[in-house]
Amino acid sequence: MRVACLISGGKDSMLALHKASEKHEIACLISIFSRNPDSYMFHTANIEMTDAIAMALEKPLFKVFVSGEEEKEVDELSEQLSVLDVDGIVIGGIRSEYQKKRFEYIAESLNLELISPLWHVDEEEIVREVGRLFDAIIVKTSAMGLDDGFLGRRIDEELLKDLKRLNEKYGVNVAGEGGEYESLVLDAPLYRKRIEILSYDVVRDGLSSQMVVREYRLVEKS
Repeated sequence: MRVACLISGGKDSMLALHKASEKHEIACLISIFSRNPDSYMFHTANIEMTDAIAMALEKPLFKVFVSGEEEKEVDELSEQLSVLDVDGIVIGGIRSEYQKKRFEYIAESLNLELISPLWHVDEEEIVREVGRLFDAIIVKTSAMGLDDGFLGRRIDEELLKDLKRLNEKYGVNVAGEGGEYESLVLDAPLYRKRIEILSYDVVRDGLSSQMVVREYRLVEKS
């Protein structure tokens, strides 16, 4: 089956793509640019890096632009996806019923199969698998206990230990499913080249801190 994968550059969408590629042909990638940085539906941190990811994967990237208005952005996405010649769409959702129901609506309206490889998978196992397969870092934090020191940290077993401690203390979801943190995948088995960050800024807003990538390069893999 030919599928289109919704990617944000974060660990969940990239892990869903990785798993989908084992059974399906990845026809293209989809990235969603929302005018609302606090979109109910879509990851926005460093969304521009999906250009680099598409180049690293050597896959075409289809960009969708939405208003960010609740519910309206769902119809905007559905309308723009109608031009794609694919059999299904892949998402990286884990537990959000809000997002899942809206993607089910989109898939049904376009007569596409919805593929959710991570749906209800254990969050700790997802973080462990990301650590084994990818070079992924945290690029945004927005929760008690997650300070600037977590920005740029690699997702691995050591990070998982810290996240489990914060889960016990503050209720932080270890996979960031509640928006506690967002990530960026710099290298993965399917990448033909890896991404190297050359410069970035740190932007703070209340409890939220974001690592905004300014310069990067694609590097040949040995």
